[in-house]
Amino acid sequence: MPFGLKLRRTRRYNVRSKNCFMTRIRLLDNNEIECTLSVESTGQECLEAVAQRLELRETHYFGLWFHSKNQQVRWVELEKPLKKQMDKFASEPLLFFGVMFYVPSVAQLQQEVTRYQYYLQVKKDVLDGRLRSSLEQGIRLAALAVQADFGDYNHFESHNFLREYVLFPMDWTQDEAVLEELTQKVAQEHKNHSGTSAAEAEFLYISEVERLDGFGQEKFPVKDNHGNDVHLGIFCMGIFIKNRIGRLTVIYRWNDIGNITHNRSSIAVELINKEETVLFHTDDLENAKYISRLFAVISRL
Repeated sequence: MPFGLKLRRTRRYNVRSKNCFMTRIRLLDNNEIECTLSVESTGQECLEAVAQRLELRETHYFGLWFHSKNQQVRWVELEKPLKKQMDKFASEPLLFFGVMFYVPSVAQLQQEVTRYQYYLQVKKDVLDGRLRSSLEQGIRLAALAVQADFGDYNHFESHNFLREYVLFPMDWTQDEAVLEELTQKVAQEHKNHSGTSAAEAEFLYISEVERLDGFGQEKFPVKDNHGNDVHLGIFCMGIFIKNRIGRLTVIYRWNDIGNITHNRSSIAVELINKEETVLFHTDDLENAKYISRLFAVISRL
């Protein structure tokens, strides 16, 4: 991976020019920034502008995405003009900054600022319910997040402030008595992390999340070549296929994969060692094109 990526200076534009446009980008801490770009500016230029504000150099783990007109997540193709993509596919002129390329181990991340942004992403994945955890795991994760975000237990007279802090996934119980009991367990677990720095707590949080089922995966509903409904997915090690009830059926690792292409609404995954091509079918041409290009980009890292 190209560590120490040198960022280009972001160009300045007169926002009143009809050759310019302004877009909003929501960061992983939920703050929003605005970016003024040329209508010819690529997604990469916008990403670099965001990275400069965040003092982030390891940009190759991150990307920009938006909600498509049918409310699906769609990653920006960084090498192409951003405005054309937004005009054609986006439901509104709002971009989201996030982790696009997950790593097998947080130890691969070189810089503290990278690990912080990565931590914000995996915490969002947990709290938004995209990753499932057990009760015990959820309590451990919440305690590590409190340590990372607020510091040592003895800095506070009480843990009443935790009642206002989002500790648990959205789909966990809303029963006040149960939430109070869980919050007290988090407070007790928080004591065990006294003396742990914010950076260490973030590292431990990510390490814990890496063990959760589905970590770093993105999947799409497709049909296999027999007409069965399956999920075609991608993760740091390669491509996987799951049936619709979530049972993992096949994994193809990057070393086994050649070209990933599309033909009309079909996606073709070329297997090198087996000298065969596996076909998947989507609803339309645009879906097949998007999925095949996304998989091809990630496979090159």
